[in-house]
Amino acid sequence: MSDLPAVTAPALAETLDALPGRLRKKVDEAVTRAAAWPVSTADGHVTITVDDSTTVTLVLTGGVVRTGADARCSCLLAPNCLHRVAVLALAPVHDGLDDEPELDAQAAETGPPGADPVSAMDGRESPAAPADPDLASAADGRAAPGASITAVGGEPQPLSTRQRAAADGLWRAGAAVLAAGTSGSGLVLRTALLRAVHEARANGLHRAAAAGTRVAAGLQAMREAQPQFRLAELTDDLRDLLSVAHRLRDPALPDEQAAELLGVARRGYDPQAGLRLYGLCTVPVVAESGYAGTATYVVDRDGRLWTVTDVAPGGADRAARSGDTVVALGEAGLTHRELTRAGMIVSGGTASSSGRLGAGRAVRAVRAVGAGWSEQPLRGLWEQPLDEQVSRAFAALGEPAGDRTAGADLLFLTVVVRGKAAGDAVLAETAGGAAVLLTVADDHPELAYRDNLRLLGTAAGLELLVVGRPEPGRRASVAALSIGLAPGTGDGLRLPPSWSGHADLGFDRLHRSQLRSGDGAASTARPPATGDPALQLLRRHVERMVAGGRAVHALADTQERSLRRARLDLGAYLLASVTAAARHRSRNVFGRVTSDDGEGFARAWLAAAVYEAAATQTLIEASWRP
Repeated sequence: MSDLPAVTAPALAETLDALPGRLRKKVDEAVTRAAAWPVSTADGHVTITVDDSTTVTLVLTGGVVRTGADARCSCLLAPNCLHRVAVLALAPVHDGLDDEPELDAQAAETGPPGADPVSAMDGRESPAAPADPDLASAADGRAAPGASITAVGGEPQPLSTRQRAAADGLWRAGAAVLAAGTSGSGLVLRTALLRAVHEARANGLHRAAAAGTRVAAGLQAMREAQPQFRLAELTDDLRDLLSVAHRLRDPALPDEQAAELLGVARRGYDPQAGLRLYGLCTVPVVAESGYAGTATYVVDRDGRLWTVTDVAPGGADRAARSGDTVVALGEAGLTHRELTRAGMIVSGGTASSSGRLGAGRAVRAVRAVGAGWSEQPLRGLWEQPLDEQVSRAFAALGEPAGDRTAGADLLFLTVVVRGKAAGDAVLAETAGGAAVLLTVADDHPELAYRDNLRLLGTAAGLELLVVGRPEPGRRASVAALSIGLAPGTGDGLRLPPSWSGHADLGFDRLHRSQLRSGDGAASTARPPATGDPALQLLRRHVERMVAGGRAVHALADTQERSLRRARLDLGAYLLASVTAAARHRSRNVFGRVTSDDGEGFARAWLAAAVYEAAATQTLIEASWRP
């Protein structure tokens, strides 16, 4: 049922609330059956045929199902029937962006709201992961601009009662998902989370709403057995959701910290002086929030990176096609894949503080000559010391994706290919002799990453320039986004002249005939260690709680002694605290279990998850240094 229109979260919640208790137990089964119901569109209405005598009709307003009354069923139980709920549950959730006014004239000039490419790419979405589905959109958690915190006289204002209530609602929805685990989080819990996300977005809690959107998308991907679902990513998203919501609902939260936690609805675009830009690379964007497209990195004369994006609702198939769409800057007529190998002169341009270029009516742009990676200003990116690059990239990865400066999370490496590693990763060696893994940035089959990495693994001795993003959860590993032949190394990589000396691994498909192995000299480099075993053990427990919920962890052997033997005393203590909270059940004088909202379990899990994430990132960052 991929042809279903978007539905608002309140509309889905309204239809679910109307169901009698006896039917709520059958919701998930009904949703599974509904996936096979045929869909047709006519006269602005969408009709879903349940059987010969039953149909569900969706009435659209602006292309969206906005209320429960807009879903009408012809069965005898309507409107309190399973058919309406099942259909709306399969539809994509509308993020409400099209309904929002622009922040100001400058924002209006930049065109329709798009996704922040870095967020999208970083965000689970594709390359490495992310942070806020702050990709633009559902991911960035945009809400009505007026709902966000404001400053009067330069002083931030405290959170309102409604904002704290919205944060508490998100916390409770996230805690309920954690307690049930993915195995027990059906449509009822997912709808409760979407309702809380909607309320948070309406009250300006953009960062928290973005995290909630990602969690809901992860739960949906798991229920549908989508191949891109990753328990590790859902765990990180749930940690972010609970962490931000917990801090926002804290009455003692300083006002100056509240603004950062709230995030922003849309980022303003400021006028820019004339820009002379040189294409660097272009990257497919696939976000869990349902947005996809491409982001092209360009560099100005001073070596600063900027991004030009084309992100809209869609999946990996749209991302694979969007590289050939025309760049929305003036009337230069360049596609993204052409811009990455050419240049551009822009006047009257606008850009966000993060370096994303706007596409307003006043922008004028003409095509210009580009530069190779071995020429300035691009060459300067590879001349930066690796230590400085690593510090910059990991600092950027620690920020919300929408706040990252364009390209701040990228590494520019000169490596020698040493052969294949586990899976489709490629073992390489830096100029300093350190081992590094080049990994698949996005494993959607529509994109060329995996096939290209398999070929590169056969070209031992090949010296390359690499643009990539470090993987926060793996030692000395970088998701390879684009490659080029290192200067002065012969013709080991023979690319078509139209590629201008580099290949964007997500779009350009290499052929075996283009690769000629170098000297193939034996290397003393060994694959980097996968990580600290004790931290990996803690991480497995953190993820298992997300998968199985509170009940499963209450019966599990947590192996705290192993953590203490590895001198992770704090980790062992936090894990013991989660176990105690999972097993503790308040009872009344008759020995019956009383109500338990899971507050203690959620807080204990969050403490362990935050500790594990911080310890792992510190270890991974250190692995890049000698």
